[in-house]
Amino acid sequence: MVNVCVFCGSKTGDRAEFVQATVELGRYLSRRGHTVIYGGGSTGIMGILADTVLADGGQIIGIITEHLARPELMHAGVPDMRVTADMHTRKAMMHDLSDVYVALPGGFGTMEEFFEATTWAQLELHTRPVAILNIAGLYDGLVQLMDQMVERGFISGRCRSLVSVFTETAALCDWLNRMADAAEKPA
Repeated sequence: MVNVCVFCGSKTGDRAEFVQATVELGRYLSRRGHTVIYGGGSTGIMGILADTVLADGGQIIGIITEHLARPELMHAGVPDMRVTADMHTRKAMMHDLSDVYVALPGGFGTMEEFFEATTWAQLELHTRPVAILNIAGLYDGLVQLMDQMVERGFISGRCRSLVSVFTETAALCDWLNRMADAAEKPA
């Protein structure tokens, strides 16, 4: 069992596939006994993830800033909700609690969190796996950009390989199984 930090949006987007993939991942994480670490929101993909994990009896930790800890934004049903003074403290707490990072559909905040986790891996500040669930082609441009950064000499192939990309929830879950198995093996 591992702590999976999920970066995701406060909106649901324009495709039912985004919601479906979130529900599938939430059920998988709950049933495998993993703890979900997420941004603490009640709306969009964040809210769907939390609702799914809670409905399935899973463990979830929400981490939200004082600025966002308002009734219309903060998930009231998450029993372990941690409120931080600012975004820097929030992200540090998310990173401290996490064993693996997954980016679901989202916007600027999701991308900022994803890139920070990836950059920290590149700088060898952690060795945690990082993945993107690229549902309905949402992150095709991002994947192409990362590949182009390798081609143009801005990042190495080794650094690019720090990010695993999946287009199906089942493949992401298989990857998470491997990551959890590797984390549970004694060194």
